[in-house]
Amino acid sequence: MKFFLGIRLPRELEDTCERYRRAFKAPQTVSHITVIAPFTWERTLEDLLETLKMNLADTQPFAVKGAGIGSFGTRVIFVNVTLTPELAALQKALTAGLDKEGISVDRRSYNPHITLATRLSAKQFSVYAAKVRDFCPGYAFTCTSLSLFKFTDVGRWDECHRILLG
Repeated sequence: MKFFLGIRLPRELEDTCERYRRAFKAPQTVSHITVIAPFTWERTLEDLLETLKMNLADTQPFAVKGAGIGSFGTRVIFVNVTLTPELAALQKALTAGLDKEGISVDRRSYNPHITLATRLSAKQFSVYAAKVRDFCPGYAFTCTSLSLFKFTDVGRWDECHRILLG
């Protein structure tokens, strides 16, 4: 089974991001901040949840904030997320915990963001970048849970569980 871990957004921020994501034909996963990129888990869902809860046992709710728009080259447009010490510690703890279970996770530098458009051609990037030129979101909220998303038989990611922090 394939999973990833993310932080769901408050409704107002999610709705704003979703308007852009739909206009840009982004994948239909709800707007989120990815904490752990997709990975494969061969054991039961209960085993995965237990592993995650153990690794989150000392994690308290924390502030998430960000502002502005960014991009990864000309392929991805996103809303910036500030990499706070708490968010970095969360990502690091989960990576280490999954690694102990023999799960290989993405080893690239962690760059938290909220994807608005992805898999863009250079032409699409130019068009979409112009559409977000005046969009300068600034936000802050308290992260109180972590969401587990599962890849479904119909080829999409759905939230299957929320793990409360604290």
